[in-house]
Amino acid sequence: MTRLDSKSFDKSDSSVAILFIHGILGNREFFNFLLPFVPSAWTVVNLLLKGHGGSVSDFGNASMSEWKKQVREAVAGLRQQHRRVLIVAHSMGTLFAIRESVEGNADGLFLLNTPLKIRLTRRLFETPVKIFRGKISENDVWTQAALDSYGVEHDPNIFHYFGWIPRYIELFREIRVVRRLCPDLNVCAEAFISAYDEMVSPESSKFLKCSSSVVLNILDSSGHYYYTDNDRAFIVERFKNFIGE
Repeated sequence: MTRLDSKSFDKSDSSVAILFIHGILGNREFFNFLLPFVPSAWTVVNLLLKGHGGSVSDFGNASMSEWKKQVREAVAGLRQQHRRVLIVAHSMGTLFAIRESVEGNADGLFLLNTPLKIRLTRRLFETPVKIFRGKISENDVWTQAALDSYGVEHDPNIFHYFGWIPRYIELFREIRVVRRLCPDLNVCAEAFISAYDEMVSPESSKFLKCSSSVVLNILDSSGHYYYTDNDRAFIVERFKNFIGE
């Protein structure tokens, strides 16, 4: 298995490449539970989007246009060297994946928690506060999962986080655009929506259902970052079927 970062592409004899794209404020480790099941002969690219993996200011100084360009260039590089390109994505990353598919650049999608409609929940506001304060109880698996998925360094100065506001405004704009693209999806896509997602409304399903090529799965007991053992096992099983097809 050839593992590449977001900065380089090594030529591979593999005919299939798979690209992993994390969500906003996320990190590449989110996909660790799926990576072992990728065939060893395939080329694997696990992107780290600009501004992630660094400071709060690094994230604030990045932009949606840079993230989309980064994904576009990664996909283009893989298309030149491989017969088929598959994309696995979480949250914001699924928006980029859908774009690439509609533009004819992807041959299959595996989408986790696609944010086509946002909802505000108590946990959505409580989780970042707990992470910021560093107070996570031993049994709070939901917040711990969010922390494990977090891709930006902690900053004790809360005012530095105001620079994130433009990034979220851009995210909401991108959501509106991708909603309109969903009916044009025409490649095999496996999508998962968590019933207890902190920020993605289950109503996102209706936009995914606009395409007959999307197989929609509802995770009855999971959230945006936290997957129960049963749901995680189900995702893995569907992933193995997805790459097998």
